[in-house]
Amino acid sequence: MARVYAVASGKGGVGKTTTVANLGAALAAGGHETVVVDADLGMGNLAGVLGVDADDGPTVHDVLSGRATAADAVREGPVGLSVLPASDDLDDFGAADPSQLAALLDALDADTVLVDTSAGLSHDSVEPLRIADEVVLVSTPERGALGDTAKTRDVTGRFGTPVAGVVVTRTTTETDVNAVADRLGVPVRGTIPDDPAVSAAAEAGEPLVVAAPDAPATDAYRQLAADLTGDESLAPADEDEAAADDESDDAVAADGETAGGDAVEAESDGDADAENERTGFLRWLLR
Repeated sequence: MARVYAVASGKGGVGKTTTVANLGAALAAGGHETVVVDADLGMGNLAGVLGVDADDGPTVHDVLSGRATAADAVREGPVGLSVLPASDDLDDFGAADPSQLAALLDALDADTVLVDTSAGLSHDSVEPLRIADEVVLVSTPERGALGDTAKTRDVTGRFGTPVAGVVVTRTTTETDVNAVADRLGVPVRGTIPDDPAVSAAAEAGEPLVVAAPDAPATDAYRQLAADLTGDESLAPADEDEAAADDESDDAVAADGETAGGDAVEAESDGDADAENERTGFLRWLLR
Protein backbone atom coordinates (compact mmCIF):
# COMPACT_ATOMS: atom_id res chain seq x y z
CA MET A 1 0.00 0.00 0.00
CA ALA A 2 1.31 3.44 -0.92
CA ARG A 3 2.64 5.86 1.68
CA VAL A 4 0.92 9.20 1.01
CA TYR A 5 2.70 12.45 1.80
CA ALA A 6 0.89 15.77 1.47
CA VAL A 7 3.49 18.42 0.64
CA ALA A 8 2.12 21.68 2.00
CA SER A 9 2.85 25.29 2.83
CA GLY A 10 0.79 28.20 3.99
CA LYS A 11 2.27 30.55 1.42
CA GLY A 12 2.68 30.30 -2.33
CA GLY A 13 6.03 30.64 -4.04
CA VAL A 14 8.14 28.86 -1.42
CA GLY A 15 9.07 25.86 -3.57
CA LYS A 16 6.30 23.40 -2.74
CA THR A 17 5.68 22.25 -6.32
CA THR A 18 9.41 22.22 -7.01
CA THR A 19 9.89 19.97 -3.98
CA VAL A 20 7.16 17.55 -5.09
CA ALA A 21 8.66 17.33 -8.59
CA ASN A 22 12.27 16.89 -7.56
CA LEU A 23 11.70 14.70 -4.51
CA GLY A 24 9.48 12.50 -6.65
CA ALA A 25 12.08 12.30 -9.41
CA ALA A 26 14.84 11.46 -6.92
CA LEU A 27 12.72 8.62 -5.53
CA ALA A 28 11.79 7.29 -8.99
CA ALA A 29 15.35 7.50 -10.28
CA GLY A 30 16.41 5.45 -7.25
CA GLY A 31 13.97 2.66 -8.05
CA HIS A 32 11.03 3.64 -5.83
CA GLU A 33 7.66 3.40 -7.60
CA THR A 34 6.39 6.94 -7.12
CA VAL A 35 3.36 8.97 -8.21
CA VAL A 36 3.09 12.74 -7.88
CA VAL A 37 -0.42 14.17 -7.77
CA ASP A 38 -1.28 17.80 -8.47
CA ALA A 39 -4.04 18.59 -6.00
CA ASP A 40 -3.68 22.35 -6.42
CA LEU A 41 -7.08 22.50 -8.08
CA GLY A 42 -7.03 26.22 -8.76
CA MET A 43 -3.45 26.90 -9.84
CA GLY A 44 -1.87 23.55 -10.63
CA ASN A 45 1.42 23.65 -12.55
CA LEU A 46 3.18 20.45 -11.53
CA ALA A 47 2.87 18.94 -15.02
CA GLY A 48 4.75 21.83 -16.65
CA VAL A 49 7.65 21.56 -14.21
CA LEU A 50 8.05 17.92 -15.25
CA GLY A 51 7.54 18.42 -18.98
CA VAL A 52 4.19 16.61 -19.01
CA ASP A 53 1.30 17.83 -21.18
CA ALA A 54 -1.72 18.17 -18.89
CA ASP A 55 -4.04 18.57 -21.89
CA ASP A 56 -3.07 15.20 -23.31
CA GLY A 57 -5.68 13.15 -21.46
CA PRO A 58 -7.79 13.18 -18.28
CA THR A 59 -6.64 15.11 -15.23
CA VAL A 60 -7.12 15.14 -11.47
CA HIS A 61 -10.17 17.32 -12.08
CA ASP A 62 -11.72 14.68 -14.33
CA VAL A 63 -11.19 12.02 -11.66
CA LEU A 64 -12.63 14.21 -8.89
CA SER A 65 -15.68 14.98 -11.01
CA GLY A 66 -16.29 11.31 -11.84
CA ARG A 67 -15.45 11.62 -15.53
CA ALA A 68 -12.34 9.39 -15.41
CA THR A 69 -10.48 6.94 -13.20
CA ALA A 70 -7.14 7.58 -11.54
CA ALA A 71 -5.53 4.99 -13.80
CA ASP A 72 -6.82 6.87 -16.86
CA ALA A 73 -5.28 10.13 -15.68
CA VAL A 74 -1.78 8.96 -14.74
CA ARG A 75 0.94 9.94 -17.24
CA GLU A 76 4.45 8.61 -17.64
CA GLY A 77 6.91 11.29 -16.60
CA PRO A 78 10.72 11.53 -16.58
CA VAL A 79 12.98 8.90 -14.94
CA GLY A 80 10.06 6.51 -14.44
CA LEU A 81 8.04 8.98 -12.35
CA SER A 82 4.25 8.75 -12.70
CA VAL A 83 2.41 12.08 -12.87
CA LEU A 84 -1.26 12.83 -12.29
CA PRO A 85 -1.66 16.41 -13.55
CA ALA A 86 -4.27 19.04 -12.83
CA SER A 87 -6.32 20.97 -15.38
CA ASP A 88 -5.98 24.72 -15.83
CA ASP A 89 -9.57 25.10 -17.07
CA LEU A 90 -11.74 27.15 -14.70
CA ASP A 91 -14.81 25.12 -15.62
CA ASP A 92 -13.01 21.97 -14.49
CA PHE A 93 -12.22 23.64 -11.17
CA GLY A 94 -15.90 24.13 -10.47
CA ALA A 95 -16.73 20.51 -11.26
CA ALA A 96 -14.01 18.89 -9.13
CA ASP A 97 -15.06 17.56 -5.73
CA PRO A 98 -12.15 17.60 -3.22
CA SER A 99 -13.96 15.08 -1.02
CA GLN A 100 -13.23 12.46 -3.68
CA LEU A 101 -9.46 12.86 -3.27
CA ALA A 102 -9.17 10.00 -0.75
CA ALA A 103 -10.71 7.57 -3.23
CA LEU A 104 -8.38 8.84 -5.96
CA LEU A 105 -5.31 8.25 -3.80
CA ASP A 106 -6.50 4.81 -2.71
CA ALA A 107 -6.70 3.80 -6.38
CA LEU A 108 -3.02 4.56 -7.05
CA ASP A 109 -0.58 1.65 -7.20
CA ALA A 110 2.83 2.86 -5.97
CA ASP A 111 5.31 2.76 -3.11
CA THR A 112 5.08 6.50 -2.49
CA VAL A 113 2.52 9.16 -3.42
CA LEU A 114 3.42 12.83 -3.13
CA VAL A 115 0.48 15.24 -3.19
CA ASP A 116 1.12 18.83 -4.24
CA THR A 117 -1.37 20.94 -2.29
CA SER A 118 -2.60 24.47 -2.85
CA ALA A 119 -1.52 27.38 -0.68
CA GLY A 120 -3.81 28.99 1.87
CA LEU A 121 -6.69 27.50 3.85
CA SER A 122 -9.66 26.24 1.84
CA HIS A 123 -11.50 22.96 1.36
CA ASP A 124 -9.28 21.81 -1.50
CA SER A 125 -6.06 22.83 0.32
CA VAL A 126 -6.83 21.22 3.69
CA GLU A 127 -8.38 17.97 2.42
CA PRO A 128 -4.95 16.49 1.54
CA LEU A 129 -3.78 17.33 5.08
CA ARG A 130 -6.67 15.35 6.50
CA ILE A 131 -6.27 12.17 4.44
CA ALA A 132 -2.47 11.89 4.06
CA ASP A 133 -0.37 9.47 6.07
CA GLU A 134 2.06 12.29 6.82
CA VAL A 135 2.49 15.95 5.94
CA VAL A 136 5.77 17.45 4.74
CA LEU A 137 5.88 21.20 5.25
CA VAL A 138 7.81 23.44 2.87
CA SER A 139 8.95 26.96 3.69
CA THR A 140 11.63 29.50 3.03
CA PRO A 141 13.41 30.84 6.14
CA GLU A 142 11.66 34.24 5.96
CA ARG A 143 9.45 35.24 8.88
CA GLY A 144 6.28 35.69 6.81
CA ALA A 145 6.60 32.30 5.15
CA LEU A 146 7.28 30.60 8.49
CA GLY A 147 4.22 32.24 10.04
CA ASP A 148 1.95 30.96 7.27
CA THR A 149 3.57 27.51 7.44
CA ALA A 150 2.89 27.43 11.18
CA LYS A 151 -0.82 27.88 10.41
CA THR A 152 -0.70 24.90 8.06
CA ARG A 153 1.02 22.89 10.82
CA ASP A 154 -1.77 23.84 13.22
CA VAL A 155 -4.48 22.74 10.80
CA THR A 156 -2.65 19.45 10.25
CA GLY A 157 -2.55 18.97 14.02
CA ARG A 158 -6.31 19.42 14.29
CA PHE A 159 -6.77 16.54 11.87
CA GLY A 160 -4.34 14.40 13.87
CA THR A 161 -2.13 13.82 10.83
CA PRO A 162 1.57 13.42 11.70
CA VAL A 163 3.98 16.06 10.42
CA ALA A 164 7.13 14.46 9.00
CA GLY A 165 9.01 17.75 9.27
CA VAL A 166 9.80 20.80 7.23
CA VAL A 167 11.88 21.23 4.09
CA VAL A 168 13.58 24.62 4.13
CA THR A 169 14.16 26.01 0.65
CA ARG A 170 16.46 28.73 -0.71
CA THR A 171 18.89 28.38 2.13
CA THR A 172 22.26 30.12 2.29
CA THR A 173 25.22 29.99 4.64
CA GLU A 174 23.37 32.61 6.71
CA THR A 175 20.28 30.46 7.27
CA ASP A 176 19.68 29.48 10.90
CA VAL A 177 18.10 26.04 10.49
CA ASN A 178 17.73 25.56 14.25
CA ALA A 179 15.68 28.75 14.46
CA VAL A 180 13.33 27.39 11.77
CA ALA A 181 12.88 24.15 13.71
CA ASP A 182 12.20 26.07 16.92
CA ARG A 183 9.71 28.40 15.23
CA LEU A 184 7.68 25.54 13.71
CA GLY A 185 8.19 22.98 16.44
CA VAL A 186 8.97 20.23 13.92
CA PRO A 187 12.26 18.74 12.73
CA VAL A 188 13.98 20.06 9.63
CA ARG A 189 13.94 17.10 7.22
CA GLY A 190 15.96 18.77 4.50
CA THR A 191 17.51 22.03 3.36
CA ILE A 192 17.56 23.03 -0.31
CA PRO A 193 20.22 25.61 -1.18
CA ASP A 194 19.46 28.72 -3.18
CA ASP A 195 20.70 27.25 -6.46
CA PRO A 196 20.11 28.75 -9.95
CA ALA A 197 19.86 25.20 -11.30
CA VAL A 198 16.41 24.91 -9.66
CA SER A 199 14.72 27.64 -11.70
CA ALA A 200 16.61 26.65 -14.85
CA ALA A 201 15.38 23.06 -14.57
CA ALA A 202 11.79 24.16 -13.97
CA GLU A 203 11.95 26.46 -16.99
CA ALA A 204 13.23 23.57 -19.10
CA GLY A 205 10.44 21.30 -17.85
CA GLU A 206 12.88 18.77 -16.40
CA PRO A 207 13.59 17.54 -12.87
CA LEU A 208 16.99 18.35 -11.42
CA VAL A 209 18.19 14.74 -11.62
CA VAL A 210 17.91 15.10 -15.41
CA ALA A 211 18.70 18.79 -16.00
CA ALA A 212 21.50 19.23 -13.44
CA PRO A 213 22.49 15.89 -11.86
CA ASP A 214 25.57 17.35 -10.15
CA ALA A 215 24.00 20.55 -8.79
CA PRO A 216 23.97 21.17 -5.03
CA ALA A 217 20.16 21.31 -4.98
CA THR A 218 19.99 17.94 -6.75
CA ASP A 219 22.09 16.36 -4.02
CA ALA A 220 19.87 18.00 -1.41
CA TYR A 221 16.75 16.42 -2.90
CA ARG A 222 18.50 13.05 -3.11
CA GLN A 223 19.37 13.32 0.58
CA LEU A 224 15.79 14.29 1.40
CA ALA A 225 14.56 11.20 -0.46
CA ALA A 226 16.96 9.02 1.53
CA ASP A 227 15.97 10.57 4.86
CA LEU A 228 12.25 10.34 4.18
CA THR A 229 12.30 6.69 3.14
CA GLY A 230 15.25 5.40 5.15
CA ASP A 231 16.83 4.13 1.93
CA GLU A 232 20.45 5.29 2.07
CA SER A 233 21.07 4.12 -1.49
CA LEU A 234 19.16 7.23 -2.59
CA ALA A 235 21.63 9.57 -0.88
CA PRO A 236 24.26 11.39 -2.96
CA ALA A 237 27.68 9.80 -3.15
CA ASP A 238 30.00 10.76 -0.32
CA GLU A 239 32.62 13.22 -1.59
CA ASP A 240 35.46 11.55 0.33
CA GLU A 241 34.53 8.14 -1.07
CA ALA A 242 34.30 9.55 -4.57
CA ALA A 243 37.73 11.16 -4.20
CA ALA A 244 39.18 7.88 -2.92
CA ASP A 245 37.71 6.05 -5.91
CA ASP A 246 39.25 8.62 -8.26
CA GLU A 247 42.66 8.20 -6.62
CA SER A 248 42.36 4.43 -6.93
CA ASP A 249 41.48 4.76 -10.62
CA ASP A 250 44.47 7.07 -11.16
CA ALA A 251 46.78 4.57 -9.46
CA VAL A 252 45.51 1.74 -11.67
CA ALA A 253 45.98 3.90 -14.74
CA ALA A 254 49.51 4.81 -13.65
CA ASP A 255 50.39 1.13 -13.12
CA GLY A 256 49.00 0.36 -16.54
CA GLU A 257 51.13 3.07 -18.14
CA THR A 258 54.25 1.74 -16.40
CA ALA A 259 53.54 -1.80 -17.49
CA GLY A 260 52.91 -0.58 -21.01
CA GLY A 261 56.23 1.27 -21.02
CA ASP A 262 58.09 -1.86 -19.88
CA ALA A 263 56.47 -3.87 -22.63
CA VAL A 264 57.58 -1.34 -25.26
CA GLU A 265 61.17 -1.52 -23.99
CA ALA A 266 61.08 -5.33 -24.17
CA GLU A 267 59.81 -5.16 -27.74
CA SER A 268 62.71 -2.90 -28.77
CA ASP A 269 65.08 -5.74 -27.96
CA GLY A 270 63.27 -8.15 -30.29
CA ASP A 271 63.39 -8.70 -34.01
CA ALA A 272 62.42 -5.62 -36.08
CA ASP A 273 60.00 -7.56 -38.25
CA ALA A 274 58.17 -8.96 -35.21
CA GLU A 275 57.96 -5.45 -33.76
CA ASN A 276 56.44 -4.12 -36.97
CA GLU A 277 53.90 -6.95 -36.97
CA ARG A 278 52.84 -6.21 -33.41
CA THR A 279 52.62 -2.48 -34.11
CA GLY A 280 50.40 -3.12 -37.07
CA PHE A 281 48.10 -5.30 -34.94
CA LEU A 282 47.82 -2.60 -32.25
CA ARG A 283 46.95 0.02 -34.84
CA TRP A 284 44.22 -2.27 -36.19
CA LEU A 285 42.91 -2.96 -32.67
CA LEU A 286 42.72 0.73 -31.73
CA ARG A 287 41.36 2.11 -34.99
